[in-house]
Amino acid sequence: MSDAFISAIRLAAPLHDIGKVVIPENLLHKPGMLDENEWETMKGHADAGFQLLSKSKTSVSKLGARLAHYHHENWDGSGYPDGLVGQEIPLEARIMAIADVFDSLGSTRCYKEKWCDGDIKTFLIEQRNIKFDAKMIDVFVEHYDQFCQIRIDHPDS
Repeated sequence: MSDAFISAIRLAAPLHDIGKVVIPENLLHKPGMLDENEWETMKGHADAGFQLLSKSKTSVSKLGARLAHYHHENWDGSGYPDGLVGQEIPLEARIMAIADVFDSLGSTRCYKEKWCDGDIKTFLIEQRNIKFDAKMIDVFVEHYDQFCQIRIDHPDS
């Protein structure tokens, strides 16, 4: 990928979950599993983020809109909001999906404990061609220690 594309993803990636601003706080911070209705509400953050960011004229915001909309699409078509399959999913969203899951699993959340690095790596490998693009997972796993170091160097505050 070009340096411009890489820089744009770096700037836009933090916007991928901006749609969560429209999700009720009690759902965002609910310990434990969401029920079916709560889950449907939570899934709305993808479209809400797209709607918020797509109104902008800046290229980074437009990229952020695509990240917000498509980062929960799964390689096998089981994701949301559009059920896209394989390479129908924009490249930037396939990258974001892996980064998002890596970050989420490696962080403590109100509904789950932090996973260890070995379990995260195993999960990512198990999800090749299911949730994630296999070629991207192979590259991610090849550089896994570097990604873990980035998380150490830049912890959530």
